Amino acid sequence: MLQPGDRVLLGVSGGPDSMALLHLLYGWRERGQLSLGVVHFDHGLRGRESQQEALFVAEQAARLGLPVYQERGEVRHYARSHKLSLQVAARQLRLACFERLRQEKDYPKLALGHTADDQVELFFLRLLRGAGPEGLKGMWPCSPSGLVRPLLGVTKAEILAWLAQEGLPYCQDSSNFSCQYRRNQIRLELLPQLQRQYNPRLNEAIWRTQTLLQEQEDYLAKETERQLAGLTQVTAADRLDLDLKRLRELHPYLQKRVLRLALGRISAELTGLTYLHLQNALGLCHHRLPSGEITLPGGWRLIRAGNRLELERHRPPS
Repeated sequence: MLQPGDRVLLGVSGGPDSMALLHLLYGWRERGQLSLGVVHFDHGLRGRESQQEALFVAEQAARLGLPVYQERGEVRHYARSHKLSLQVAARQLRLACFERLRQEKDYPKLALGHTADDQVELFFLRLLRGAGPEGLKGMWPCSPSGLVRPLLGVTKAEILAWLAQEGLPYCQDSSNFSCQYRRNQIRLELLPQLQRQYNPRLNEAIWRTQTLLQEQEDYLAKETERQLAGLTQVTAADRLDLDLKRLRELHPYLQKRVLRLALGRISAELTGLTYLHLQNALGLCHHRLPSGEITLPGGWRLIRAGNRLELERHRPPS
C-alpha cells in the first residue's frame, strides 16, 4: 500500500477519520520515509462551520510542519447544473480537486480516511440502488491509480477511542447528523434497527460478504480482461471492433462485463452507464439486423455496423 520514500497527499476534512489518518501517517513518516502533504476541500455548504474546519486543518498541518493545499467549490451550483444530489456533487468535486492537486504537486499516492463502517454504509447505499456484486464488494484498500485507504480495516469506534486516548482534536460535521441525506439515514436509522432486531453483529456479516465478493470480483476482472483480449480485433480512438459472434457465445453476465470494459477503454469520458444501458447495448449486439444504434450517457452513441461497434459523440444539427 505504502512504500519507503512514497510521497503521499492526505485528504483531510478535519473529521475524526481523516484526523486519525493524518496523525497515524505523520507518526509513521520517519520510519516509512514518507513525504506527506495535506489537501482540504471546502464544499461551501455550511457557511461559517466550513470556514472553521478549513482553518482548523490548516493550523493542524502547520503544527506538524506539513504543506497544505486548500480549495473551495460551489457544490450547489454544480449539483443543479449537472442534475446531481448534493452528496454526489460534493464527492465528485472533492475527488476531482484531490486528483488534480495530487498530479500538480507530484504526489504518486492519495490517502483517504475511509473506515470499515464506511464499507457497511456503502453496501446498503448501493444495495438500495440495485447494485450487483461489483458495487456491493465495496472499496479496495488500494488501487492502481495510487489511491490508498489505510484505515479501511478499522472501525469508527476504534478511531474515536484512539483519538481520545491520544488527546487529539477533530471537528464534527453537523450535516452528518441530518437525515436529509440517504447515507445518513442508513447510518442513523436503518443500521441501528437491523442491529437491534436482526443481528447485533451485522457489520461483521457484511464485511465477510464483501470479502467474498472482492475475491469473486478479482477473478471475474481477470476473466473479463482475458475474454476482451480474445474478442477485440481493432481498437482506435472512439472505435472498437469486436467479434460479436464470439461475444454472443459468452454467459450474459460476462457479456455485460466485457462490453462495459470495452466501452471504458475507448472513452474514459463515458460515465454513468447503468444496467439498462448495458442491456440495450447487448440488445444491439444480438439483434438480427446487422446495423443500428443506441444512445448512451453524455451524448454518446453506440453504433453497430456488422461486427463492428463504434462509439461517437452525438452532434446536434446546426
